[in-house]
Amino acid sequence: MTPPFRVLTTPSFERDFRKTAKGNQGLEKALEGLIEVLSQDPYNRSGRHPTKKLTGAQVGGQWRIRWREYRLRYDIYATDVVLHSFRHRKEAY
Repeated sequence: MTPPFRVLTTPSFERDFRKTAKGNQGLEKALEGLIEVLSQDPYNRSGRHPTKKLTGAQVGGQWRIRWREYRLRYDIYATDVVLHSFRHRKEAY
């Protein structure tokens, strides 16, 4: 069975992640688990994940998820989840 949502990344997300993951082997494996979560439940209807819809968004569908000490920002378009940024919590806000 295929997941209901397809997770895509932007070049800026990939750049942020490469910079952060340098020298941290476990981060890549953990990101795979997070992508699995977002492909199943990006709206967090189950209430099991620290996900929040951003307020004041120009376009509907801007979300963020807290993961360890990192923050990921993503948008939801129909069945696509687009990851935009991967930042340490001190740099995200």
